[in-house]
Amino acid sequence: MDTSHSTYLHSTTNTNTNEQTQTTEVSNNRILTNQERILKEVLGIEPETPAEREKRIQTRINKANEIINEKRKSIVVAALAFAAAILNYGWQYTHPITSLSLLSEMQRNSADLNVIGHNGKPTVVDFWAPWCENCKVAAPTLAAIEEEYKGEVNFVMVRGDAEESYNVVGRFGVDAIPHLAIIGSDGIVETALIGPIPRNVLRADLDVLLENSKRLPAEGETVAQKQEIPYTMYDAFRNRPDLRQVSF
Repeated sequence: MDTSHSTYLHSTTNTNTNEQTQTTEVSNNRILTNQERILKEVLGIEPETPAEREKRIQTRINKANEIINEKRKSIVVAALAFAAAILNYGWQYTHPITSLSLLSEMQRNSADLNVIGHNGKPTVVDFWAPWCENCKVAAPTLAAIEEEYKGEVNFVMVRGDAEESYNVVGRFGVDAIPHLAIIGSDGIVETALIGPIPRNVLRADLDVLLENSKRLPAEGETVAQKQEIPYTMYDAFRNRPDLRQVSF
């Protein structure tokens, strides 16, 4: 066997192999990793340049910083909300809403008397006075009912001891307070409830009045038949029925 010829072949093979290795492992003036070399040879995916790699890493860092900042913002917002709740509780504790302030607030937000019988809604007229203890007891219940039926029922507050209210007090036949005049959408006073009234009683009467306001006259009728309210107490118009329908 020709030893020199064999040596030449071996040298040539090594040279070709080294050239091939150098071709596949060097790209963009840097040595490829095994993963990059496989991706390039098998899938034809070019390895990223140092600039692209730096940009990718920086993007990842920026995204991580954004997440951290969002978490910090959420923590700050939650802390502020908690602090606001504590301050609100402290304010309410040191400045409690009294029944008298509640009645005064309801008086300021009161509907006008001229809505009675003119806007298609039932009406509750509450006659009260600052010195009336039962009025104060009834205030939270009436406020809750007013909120519950907001937009469906007119709520009118009349301060019974005010000089400018004397005519109204006489018109409704008020002789004791608290006096709640319960009036249908047609302006007819159905009853008067005297004293602190349970919420379910007010609810039951108002629900019937709301149902009556939706009733239409049957065939051959000029006026729709009304359902009677379930709770009645004082009839201020028993001796003057012609004044039962109120209009201002």
